[in-house]
This record gives sequence, structure tokens and C-alpha cells, in this order.
Amino acid sequence: MKIAIASTRAGLRLKEHLKKFLIDGGYNVKDIGMQEGGEFVPYYESAANVARGISGNQFDRGIIICGTGAGSVIVANKFPNVYAVHCANQFEANKAAAVNGANVLVFGEWLTPNEHAVEILKTWMTTKFGDGFAAEWVTFLQGAVTKIKELETENFK
Repeated sequence: MKIAIASTRAGLRLKEHLKKFLIDGGYNVKDIGMQEGGEFVPYYESAANVARGISGNQFDRGIIICGTGAGSVIVANKFPNVYAVHCANQFEANKAAAVNGANVLVFGEWLTPNEHAVEILKTWMTTKFGDGFAAEWVTFLQGAVTKIKELETENFK
């Protein structure tokens, strides 16, 4: 699985922590955000870098870290085929993946301690679409995702 990760200055420490977790777990991770000691990259550019890679099918999943996560979610969801969510806990991460097929996870470093973020990320990475739902609900959820894609196609003309 190919994963894009990026942050702005406010997310550098958490990004490095999550990157290490992912690499140690065998994931193919590409850091396309601000680097420690490097030139400043604003949150909207970091978020756009990840979203562009997801939208263009260069990556399977993306992770964005900024101060609160709010701005990055807004930016990322401006790209077709990007379903970015900000999750504060494992329950949200599970449902975002199982119900909505979220392919980008956003964190706020100012809000989420490192180990808590790892638990959220672990849940999101290991939850598949439809997990925990009966077959008829998975069919409903697939239909909902199809409707969302139709709205997306209409709105991104």
C-alpha cells in the first residue's frame, strides 16, 4: 500500500512519529510535505500535495497533519476522489473507513498526542469498507458511496 504523508510546521513532530510507525509496519510511505529545517510549507499546500496524489491515483491513502486539522480537511476535500476526515478517536476512524471509505486521514498535532494518533491511524489503516456490517447494509453503503461520487462528478465539472 502506497501512502502519502505531509504536514506543515505545526505537524512536523507528529508526522515523523506516524511515519516511523508506518515504515516499521512495512508500508510504502512518501513524505510530500514540509521537512524539518526546510522551507516553510503552508497547510493548504501540504494538504493539496496529498490530495492531488490521491486524486491522481499515485497513492492508496493519505495522511495530513497540521495544527488543528480543520483547514487541511477543507483543502483536501476540494479534489475529486478524495474523502478526507479528521478523526479524534478510534470509533470515528473505524466508521470513516467502514462506512464512508475515507482515503485521507487528517490530524491536528495541537490536539492529538502521538500515541493516541497511532491508535487512530492503526484502526483506520486496518478497517476495510463494510467491516462490521451485515451484507444488506454493505450494499446500502456501496449505494451511498455511488451517490456521493455522482454528486462529486456533478459538482467538479
